[in-house]
Amino acid sequence: MIVDSHVHLVTGGMVKAAKKKLDKDFPGVLDKSIKKGKGLINADFIKFLSTTSLENLADLWEKELLKNRVDKAGFLPITGARTGELDEFLSINPEKFYGYIFIDNIDNPSSKSAAQSVKKWSKNGRFKGIKLYPSLNRTSVADKRLYPLYEAAGETGTPVLIHFGISTAPAADYRYTNPLDLQLPSRLFPETKFIIAHFGAGFFRETLLLGFHSENIFIDTSGTNNWRLFLPEIMPLSQVFKRAIDVYGAERILFGTDTLLNGTSGYRDLVLKEQKKALSSIKTPKNEKDLIMGGNAQRLFRL
Repeated sequence: MIVDSHVHLVTGGMVKAAKKKLDKDFPGVLDKSIKKGKGLINADFIKFLSTTSLENLADLWEKELLKNRVDKAGFLPITGARTGELDEFLSINPEKFYGYIFIDNIDNPSSKSAAQSVKKWSKNGRFKGIKLYPSLNRTSVADKRLYPLYEAAGETGTPVLIHFGISTAPAADYRYTNPLDLQLPSRLFPETKFIIAHFGAGFFRETLLLGFHSENIFIDTSGTNNWRLFLPEIMPLSQVFKRAIDVYGAERILFGTDTLLNGTSGYRDLVLKEQKKALSSIKTPKNEKDLIMGGNAQRLFRL
């Protein structure tokens, strides 16, 4: 079984909600990003979303997953303000879709309502994880105000996925991107599972250091992993996988592609193929490949 543990759902409503919040703190920043056309959201994408329903998106996703022989996918939204909309999308195809509760500035992770949101949405069986984005929240994951959220995550068995490292988000603050901030919370909340997205997205050394005597930290492989191009020395993807397996073991690594369907691009089959090739090149045993490509996600998210 293949489980893509990291893909994205974006809707017109989510874009509007994200823009509303960003404009309060950084007036016009999303409009400027859209105009440049280099970010996640651009004019063509917005046009596509304006004519596409949730049912259409669900149908597109099902076809792409079937075509690429991916059995299930975990969907991350771009804002926490439209969790109900994501839930509606997930309910269209619960056999293939599951989701993450995005705790962002709209439902600030340091507020009491964040833990309440986790308890609320994790009950329906469609939400299997939590998403934090420290550089967008402008809140360190080491902040004690997040402790009730981590406690709720542990109580409900809902893993916390965190985007550290580089970002294309127009208002990302890199002061909050270091995975080492997770060291103390991971020790204080041993029952809570944490996932570092994109191999740490540039903070690979720090991600590996967190593997020291940790049992509740996982890594996801999602995306092109082009963060490698911005390091002093470029590591082949195969070596990234090798070091991750050396430190964390195959049982704590989750496959992902970071796919976003925008009307012009389909499922990131090249990422899927590249990661399979990387695993083969380092002679990863079949049982370990199976864990990385889907078995770990099945266990962690209780799929």
